Amino acid sequence: MGLCVLTASCLAGEKQVQPALVPVPAGRFLMGGREADPPQEPREVEVTAFLMGRYEVTVEELAAWLNDAAPPGRAGSPQIARRDDRFQPVRGARRRPAAWVSFEDAQAYCRWRGDKSGRRVRLPTETEWEYAARGGIEGARFPWGWGAPEGRACFAGEAPRAVGSYPPNGFGLYDMAGNVFEWCVSDEAPGEAVARGGSWAERDPRFLRLYNRVKFPRTYRDADVGFRVVVEAE
Repeated sequence: MGLCVLTASCLAGEKQVQPALVPVPAGRFLMGGREADPPQEPREVEVTAFLMGRYEVTVEELAAWLNDAAPPGRAGSPQIARRDDRFQPVRGARRRPAAWVSFEDAQAYCRWRGDKSGRRVRLPTETEWEYAARGGIEGARFPWGWGAPEGRACFAGEAPRAVGSYPPNGFGLYDMAGNVFEWCVSDEAPGEAVARGGSWAERDPRFLRLYNRVKFPRTYRDADVGFRVVVEAE
């Protein structure tokens, strides 16, 4: 399937490693949940096959984009230092999920990856994200099914953990709950930004439920929101 199109070996001059892509099969599922706030009556939705980043985009990968195509005047962040016009992950942050990225930043990163790979790289829609996060478990509250998130997701902490620190879901995707919220394209209003999955900062496990959705401004940048990529299946 040409999955190497997004690996470092395919990007001349880059040392950073791009997470593997996981094939998510086509299928149907019940989206939403009555426990959501506000409640969402579950509805059956059909999803076509796609590829999704096994992990959230990391600080290391975001720094690669900034070094190659940083917007004019772009400053560093608590995760990425700017020195002599070069962007470098701060100590200990390399494999953590990239945060401090706006919805526009995430989309720009996807376009850059697409230009490098010759494939269409984009953010997931809410439908794609929730279907992938469920990992094939119908009606589940969390990517692992049911039960408390302790030992299964990064939440109620002081910072995100390195990607892949907890077990994957049924599709082989890591950190679909906790760590950082993930930018998605709204199903209700295409082009509108929605964040899914909860974050390390949540204290209430209900915010990690699969159908929880938060609307942030497109310009929002903070320590609790990142993203992962989708590549359309050929």
